Amino acid sequence: MSKSNEVYDFVVDRLVNAHYGFGDRMLVKELSAETGASRQPIMSALNRLSVEGFVSIVPQVGCEVISPSRDEIADFFQLFQLIEGLLAELAAKRRTEEDIERLQTAQRRIVVLSESKNPSVREYVRLNRDFHRALHLMAHSPLLDRKQRNNFNMADFFITHSVGFGAIMADAIREHDRIIDAVAKQDSNRARLEAESHFASIASAVLSGL
Repeated sequence: MSKSNEVYDFVVDRLVNAHYGFGDRMLVKELSAETGASRQPIMSALNRLSVEGFVSIVPQVGCEVISPSRDEIADFFQLFQLIEGLLAELAAKRRTEEDIERLQTAQRRIVVLSESKNPSVREYVRLNRDFHRALHLMAHSPLLDRKQRNNFNMADFFITHSVGFGAIMADAIREHDRIIDAVAKQDSNRARLEAESHFASIASAVLSGL
């Protein structure tokens, strides 16, 4: 992995896990001390984050985390749920029995975590990504998959900085079950609607938590 990618992953992890909040400044000097990277790979990572919408870079001023409006966050989730719905629809049309087993296994791991005494939020985020990644792979649409993987960073960022993952975990598990059922039965229309409904519910929770 290049140093720029290392810095990118480091910053994304901090964004998703609430180390950085809306409007926080990011200083190259601090990132260099924390990552051991020089200015060039740090700026490369920050420019990538700027393109993806996480930060704003102002020449001669510096870099800061975005401070999106409520409407901007709502618009993002509307796009996000439409893409996820399309991926679920394609997954239902193209899935194999082995695919369904992988999706069910990913869901069981989330359920086991949720039933533990003190479920780790960081682990839940990872397992939830695994679930949706399994769903995306079933769609056999690499371009949509790559687009949505980037969107997941933003979605998790908004969840962390609003309602938090603990508030949505139980509902998300039930909604995952409905997505699995629709995909397993190859009901592509219902799979799309269930996936869209899943993220519409999350969007509502996020907006209420702002």
